[in-house]
Amino acid sequence: MIDLLDIIVLFATGCVGGIIAGLLGVGGGVIYVFILSFYLEKLGMTDHIDQVRFILSNSFFAIFFASVFGSIQQFRSKNYHLKEVLLTTVTAVLASSTLALLITQRDWYTKQKFTLVFVSILVLLIIKMLLTLRRKNSSFKDQIPDKIYPATGLLMGIFSALSGLGGGVVTVPVLSDIFKLKIKKATSISLGVMPFMSLVAVLIYSLTDTEASVNAFGYLYPQITLPMVAGVMIMAPLGVKLSRLFSDTFIRILFITILIVVTIRMFSTII
Repeated sequence: MIDLLDIIVLFATGCVGGIIAGLLGVGGGVIYVFILSFYLEKLGMTDHIDQVRFILSNSFFAIFFASVFGSIQQFRSKNYHLKEVLLTTVTAVLASSTLALLITQRDWYTKQKFTLVFVSILVLLIIKMLLTLRRKNSSFKDQIPDKIYPATGLLMGIFSALSGLGGGVVTVPVLSDIFKLKIKKATSISLGVMPFMSLVAVLIYSLTDTEASVNAFGYLYPQITLPMVAGVMIMAPLGVKLSRLFSDTFIRILFITILIVVTIRMFSTII
């Protein structure tokens, strides 16, 4: 059962995830997935396939609120790029929703596969960002060709659906490190796509019947997610404000540090 201490921990998790979402444009999923993995096991959910579905559903639920409040702050800061967001959203939603349906309707995506996908994505991103860390800001651009955004959205949707990370951990490095878009614009675009993509995913998981013996809406578990959402709503706007105070290099270093910590912890669960 969830007690008062658990609620406090979940609220604090939401606060941290909210700051990360606003600051880095990654939705905070790197934090939510780790915490959700711990609490679902604590609740006695032993079926690994159901665990994955619950992790994905509840992570997307928290990401939805983090990205909505973060995007509102980006809009107020005049750093919201509607055209780029829409170009990226269409393919991201199509890819994410298709995989979500496959995951809920077929028993093929086990906890081990999920963890391997999660860790592999993070390791590749860490390597890529470390290799590009020394590049100067002058090498980055304000504009890139529009055709890049739908392709990026497709990758975002695929990796998000398989990892529960919201897709920002893929979108930001792809736009910034590969196509040289300035990281603050890349984080804003990533954050702007997430409300649409995560909402569709949450609807799919919450409307899917489950035999798991927990009090939930489909695979959505409010007892865990609501304290997290409360923290997210409070702190996501602060993360956006902080992003304007720090340099691109600092944001990259912070991003890499978070990825390394989460990767080590998640990898330890499969060895």
